[in-house]
Amino acid sequence: MYGGFMETTSVVNDDWPCVLAMLPQDLDESAAAMGALVRRREVKSASDLVRLALHYAVSDLSLMRTAAWACECGIADLSNVALYKRLCRAADWLGHLVVQCLRLRGAAGDVPPAKLLVVDATVISAPGSTGTDWRVHVGLDLERQQISTVELTGPKGGESLLRYEVSPGQIVLADRGYGHREGVASVLGVGGHVVVRIACNNSPLEWPDGSTVAIPDILEGLEVLQVKEWSVQFRTRDGVWPMRLVAVRKTHAAAEKEQKRLLHEAQRKGRKPDPRSLRAAHFIMLLTDLPATQASAAQVAALYRLRWQIEIYFKRLKSILHIDHLRAQKPALARAYLYAKLLAALIIDQL
Repeated sequence: MYGGFMETTSVVNDDWPCVLAMLPQDLDESAAAMGALVRRREVKSASDLVRLALHYAVSDLSLMRTAAWACECGIADLSNVALYKRLCRAADWLGHLVVQCLRLRGAAGDVPPAKLLVVDATVISAPGSTGTDWRVHVGLDLERQQISTVELTGPKGGESLLRYEVSPGQIVLADRGYGHREGVASVLGVGGHVVVRIACNNSPLEWPDGSTVAIPDILEGLEVLQVKEWSVQFRTRDGVWPMRLVAVRKTHAAAEKEQKRLLHEAQRKGRKPDPRSLRAAHFIMLLTDLPATQASAAQVAALYRLRWQIEIYFKRLKSILHIDHLRAQKPALARAYLYAKLLAALIIDQL
């Protein structure tokens, strides 16, 4: 990914003609329709506006230095205040371009249909903030090694499989934040499949006879690194969904690390840790609807480990494009900045 850690600023300099060819052809029309480019006094075209946004985000320059760069290159002659207003008005349009670029990529006839979709979200904080100010939700197509879906939300935009469009036959790999019943059912309802990690408190399960599954009581007999499965089900308002519960016992060191994390988290929030969660820290619990003839319990566990590909992707977004170094504080400018970062990530992938 990212073309062997290529020089990222080339997307607005040496590679700009190639980048422009990758963008939707109706830039001027969409910019006008969405209010991003109403008057063309300082910025003459939509392509110049997106180039300004990319340079501001990818180069991580101040508004003043970005405006100076635009003047030196003959792209636009405007003040930092005028640039600020232009970028704020362009935020929704930049988000639209991200979606359009994803659609153009998916429409390529020579690309085979995706089978594995890894989903996750990363948190971004504003300058001086210690909490969550923005959340970027990403779907990574493992077969193509490309971002296939992206959504930017505020801090209340939680992780959910309901956010993602899944194709019939597609297998979604997700961490325990996505183990809620309604989200899982939304994937199964369109003919998709899941391999999702679950926690004790977000995925109530039943045995096929309707009685409650007592987690982690049933897991206590597992030996270290042993894999075992059970036939279970869960209920939603749309019905009953038969599933397989696959569990692996962690090593002692891994379990101890997870227990320390849970204790620290509980202490930070001023509450007592859930005893069930401390016991469950010894296990990795996965829920899947894949038939045993398609994937054994051990293969399900191996399949879930592919989820770490998206962790690598986020690390590259942060180390190469510095997406976690949010320069802007005003919400509208922050959205423009983040959407431009994501647009740059798609472009660099393609390059």
